[in-house]
Amino acid sequence: MVRALEATRRLWNDALAHRKRRWENERQATSHGLQARLLTAEREQDVLLGELHSQAGQDVLRRLDRAFKSFFEHRARYPRFKKFRRSGSFTYPQAYNRSVKPDVARRRLFLSKVGNVPVVFHRPLPRDSRLKTCTVVRESDVKWFASLVFEEVVPLQNVRPASRFLATKTPIGVDLGLLSLLATSDGEKTEHPNFLRRAEQRLKRLQRVLSRKQKGSKNRFRARERVASQHSRVRRQRLDFNHKLSAKLVGEHGFIAFEDLRISNMVRNHALAKSIQDASWGQLVRLTEYKAIATGCMVVRVPAEYSTQECVHCGTLNKIALDLRSFECCGCRGLLDRDTNAAQVVLKRGLAIAWLDQCKGRAGHARTQACGDRASAPQSTGGVSQVEEAGTIRPERAGNPRL
Repeated sequence: MVRALEATRRLWNDALAHRKRRWENERQATSHGLQARLLTAEREQDVLLGELHSQAGQDVLRRLDRAFKSFFEHRARYPRFKKFRRSGSFTYPQAYNRSVKPDVARRRLFLSKVGNVPVVFHRPLPRDSRLKTCTVVRESDVKWFASLVFEEVVPLQNVRPASRFLATKTPIGVDLGLLSLLATSDGEKTEHPNFLRRAEQRLKRLQRVLSRKQKGSKNRFRARERVASQHSRVRRQRLDFNHKLSAKLVGEHGFIAFEDLRISNMVRNHALAKSIQDASWGQLVRLTEYKAIATGCMVVRVPAEYSTQECVHCGTLNKIALDLRSFECCGCRGLLDRDTNAAQVVLKRGLAIAWLDQCKGRAGHARTQACGDRASAPQSTGGVSQVEEAGTIRPERAGNPRL
């Protein structure tokens, strides 16, 4: 598998160099079809490419073509050449044509042009389903994983309608933050696990050891693997925590409303970027959304503007500082917890969006537009920072150095 991974890396670099050379010398664009035809001829001459499955090589060219499309659409930077690294991946896009054969009984996975590889299946394979794709990934800590995608037919009678399911379980709004990872509209709070902060001392020590090793030596290679292993451990801890938390939310509630935070803009705040990345809000929301599809739960994202300043009872906007986690509403004089109040505001906006969708299904687009003018969430953004709406404050102001 190492040779297959190296073949994909070299194929990416050669294809990228070919595109650059054609444009710089001839001012001609290069299509995926042209490079796919050239790959067929190159496989007969290059021994390393000949050992790579043909469709895995074509998938590398598709990845490069998608990278250029993202660049031209201003969604990514210009594609770069890949250095030799211990991590990488390659994909069998049509694994159903017997190029990949999982054998649970013998605990092995057959990969075309590679052979039988001993594996550990962490879950039973679905029955009466067809294998679609297989992606082999090598992590930076030299651990291999195979991701198998199956096409499974789900009978319609086993899918619970959303309206019937919503009537059996309570709706909930979720406010995402850093002091508390999330606060719900029913008053519950989940503390931030701070996996990266807890591992920082060990990571610093491993990085110091790595910096003292001679470049190119075997000891430096081993030290780099130990650093990568620690980072992978933190990533797996965060993923496991979010899986369990999302499963709990979906299992206990039939309607879940999240703030629609633009996290890529929020991490530009360098004082909070590490804590925001460690919180992994986007991963939690994505896991909840895909779990909700199987259970019939409804998940919506609502605008986050002024969610921590708007009073859930009277709708008054309270201009308060970030370090105040509870405040008295200047409109109704009610004492509000900032995080819980924000979660209740998120729930109110989420229910309004769900009601608008229901109106659209019943009366069509014209009536929906009229309903949106009456029942939409507050529209005055006023350039409010989403860092404030997430309930985040600077560590020195919070008085807690770990946040």
